[in-house]
Amino acid sequence: MKARKKTVKNTIIIIVIVTMIVNLFFGISFDSREVMAAYSFETSIKGFPDSYKPYLRNLHKKYPKWKFVPYNTGINFNTAVENELKDDRSLIEKSYSKYLKSTEPGDYNASTGAYIAKDGSSWVTASKVAVQYFMDPRNFLNDTHIYQFEKLAYDSTQTASGVEAVLEGSFMYKTNIGYLTTAGKYKSTNVKYSSKIIEAAKESKVSAYYIASKILQEVGSKKNSKYAGMGASGSVNGEYSSKYKGIYNFYNIGAYTSSNPIANGLAWASSGNTYNRKWNAPGKSIIGGAEYIGEKYINAGQYTTYFQRFNVNKNSTYGLYQHQYMTNIYGAASEAAIGSDAYNEMGVTKLALTFVIPVYKNMPSTSAKVTIGSSSKQGTVISTVNLRQGAGTNTKTLTTLSKNTNVTILEGVRTSNLFGSSWLSNPYWYKVKCVKNNKTYKGYIAASYLNVHSEKSISKGAKYKLPVSVTKGQSVYYMSDNPAVVKVDQSGYATALKKGTTTVRAYTAAGNMSAMTITVGQSYKPSKPVVSGSSKNYNSVTVKWNAQNNINGYYLYRKNAAGKYVIIAKPKGNVNSYVDTNLVSGTVYSYKVKAYRTVSGKKHKSAKSKAVTIKPIPSKVKKPTVTKQGKTLKVTWKKVAGASGYVIYRSTAAKGPFTRIAVTSANNVNCVDKNVQGKKAYFYKVAAYRTVGNKNIYGKKSTKRKIINYK
Repeated sequence: MKARKKTVKNTIIIIVIVTMIVNLFFGISFDSREVMAAYSFETSIKGFPDSYKPYLRNLHKKYPKWKFVPYNTGINFNTAVENELKDDRSLIEKSYSKYLKSTEPGDYNASTGAYIAKDGSSWVTASKVAVQYFMDPRNFLNDTHIYQFEKLAYDSTQTASGVEAVLEGSFMYKTNIGYLTTAGKYKSTNVKYSSKIIEAAKESKVSAYYIASKILQEVGSKKNSKYAGMGASGSVNGEYSSKYKGIYNFYNIGAYTSSNPIANGLAWASSGNTYNRKWNAPGKSIIGGAEYIGEKYINAGQYTTYFQRFNVNKNSTYGLYQHQYMTNIYGAASEAAIGSDAYNEMGVTKLALTFVIPVYKNMPSTSAKVTIGSSSKQGTVISTVNLRQGAGTNTKTLTTLSKNTNVTILEGVRTSNLFGSSWLSNPYWYKVKCVKNNKTYKGYIAASYLNVHSEKSISKGAKYKLPVSVTKGQSVYYMSDNPAVVKVDQSGYATALKKGTTTVRAYTAAGNMSAMTITVGQSYKPSKPVVSGSSKNYNSVTVKWNAQNNINGYYLYRKNAAGKYVIIAKPKGNVNSYVDTNLVSGTVYSYKVKAYRTVSGKKHKSAKSKAVTIKPIPSKVKKPTVTKQGKTLKVTWKKVAGASGYVIYRSTAAKGPFTRIAVTSANNVNCVDKNVQGKKAYFYKVAAYRTVGNKNIYGKKSTKRKIINYK
């Protein structure tokens, strides 16, 4: 009896726990069917690591018919990444961010600062952080990029109208196929591209929607400028060269990495007799290529776009990391996005789709953080940039920072933008703190817009262990912005090669980034400022100096009565001027400036500048007005602060000389000139003066005012 009670009690506890879990994930009000459905879903994803589950739950809420299947690769994540970095397997366009391009020997020429082309002139080796990002399935468990994990077998429910939705905006959309023969003669057909793709899907047992998106990924959407029903890409325009006239390769099969990949693909398409070759018409290429993909990929274990890009399926016909369809590191994510647009338009997302998602051993923590050098660093904005609320261009602008603004760097993170062109251009961002107009801001700036101030100086040839700390035992990847100055190995040692400055960065696969700027063979001591100055008004002067990069502040000195220079101000940041007030008109003051840079808590100061002498005088009177009053001319001007009076000057020639004609008191800001003649031009200037003791201190004369006196 006790045993039975205990069993009943345990059953009740289990039900309560399940209900609590379901309530936690899906709300608080459910009937029994909802409870069981929620429990069933949680059971279905138990094979995934906990770090996957929040993403899968969000997708399940939106698409309850979708099924998620874990595929355990049995491979350590970092091992997979290292293998995908070998043998030029992972490339990226040279135009994208430096953080995504490898600077390893063989990938980057440190002496010239040029990336080494690996496919044509525009594709270079991807960096480790790029490969880590695109290989980690968790970065793509959203309703835009999940389709790279979709099983790509043939689906008889797919229609030509669905294919048209995929092709919309391209040269194939609702278009009959046109082509050039091998003799160069144009031919039109009455067969639409969408119909041919449906035919190809049936024969190859491959998804029609996948075939359509694959073609777009490979040959693009641009129309041929000469012929109807044809594309512009060299792979499908039929006239890439005289050798391959009338040859088509809609999937770029055989276009392996070289200086001329398109020619390689067309050579393959024009040779052999398998897969419907020779491909001397678009239809033959579309069907034959689909059969090739079906046999070589989808029906051989590479049945998702992800597996085609990263072959980590141990059950595939081919070896691990071999027989990969593309070298483009973001190819799977890009194709998934194309498929997503079409699926959303057609309503396919409501159907029961199956996604096979890889799981690796020792996957990186999603919250690991790395710090290199000091935890709080200083940086300088290199051009006008928006300070944003989040780490992405899709977030609110808090304020705009001008060039040379100094900021405090709090941390480096990967952008919050979903993968796309903005992601590729600015994948890493800094969270910073700064002051603008006496208001403190905290926000994010794209890392490419910020120079990190130097933290360490080492001599040429020296080897330096980078001061790195990382949470959760996470592996770290290092990269030097300029390997010709400092190279860094993956054990965290930096070696100084030549005089200069570079920034060394540490990354985690989770997306955290920290940077440290190292100076080789030169001092942190700033250059001596160049100083100038001018009077601002009767009792103040403006001292100016040249702005320097990576400067934390300045000391401003003024000579006292004893002939000694003493500090009167400590301007901080990128300020390069100072107004000294409460001075005596006509007295000559002498100033010097010293710059300083703070590195690891120590101030490195420049030598004092040469002295500049400045005398405060009354401000320049604004351009006066002159009016006729009968047979006289009246000169009027605005008051100048601190003036004891004004002097009025007149000339009958634009270039002078000007002669003093009157003096007025401080409150008298007009003068009537009676000594004038008709039909004659007169020019007037006014200057303020201030009396100090028994001496008058004069300001600069105003701009002249001309009047022609017609009586």
